[in-house]
Amino acid sequence: MYKYLLEIIKKMEGNVIGIGMDQKLLSGFNKNKKVNVYTINSAPTNFGIIPTKKRKTNTGKIISIKKLYKYFKKRSNDYIICNYKEVDAYLKYYIRDSVYINKKAIYLYGSKEDIDVDLLIKRYKRYNVSVDIKEFKENILLILDTSNTKFSKIKNKFYYISDTAYNFIDFISNILVS
Repeated sequence: MYKYLLEIIKKMEGNVIGIGMDQKLLSGFNKNKKVNVYTINSAPTNFGIIPTKKRKTNTGKIISIKKLYKYFKKRSNDYIICNYKEVDAYLKYYIRDSVYINKKAIYLYGSKEDIDVDLLIKRYKRYNVSVDIKEFKENILLILDTSNTKFSKIKNKFYYISDTAYNFIDFISNILVS
């Protein structure tokens, strides 16, 4: 999977948001001089944007996941590369925000046991996103093409409420089962 992602990284140009990336992927970005990388942690030490050490070719910034929508402008980034474990707790925010700020593609990767592929496909199809799935031995990679997305603030409120209700019902069912 990492070889496949590194080949994609070599071809990228523009602004890239990396969420929960490994050192292997960050070293791939250091070799590509055509990208600006923003790294995001799920639990930053303080809220807001913090400049970090400069890498060889670009500057990195740490941004809170909940402030993604507020910080980046509509359709301002070209790509998002994301580890599913980092955004699992923020999924109802992340899906909305990633579609809003992205122009070209989202690469979402993780282990097969962690990712609920059907739920992600259902939630991304709301925004007219095309989904391509690449399976590897233990990992899975979702390639989400966001070039033809539709975005409505009224629908987002409805989706937020329905996702919150789904999470609440799932939480209650887990308590009753255990």
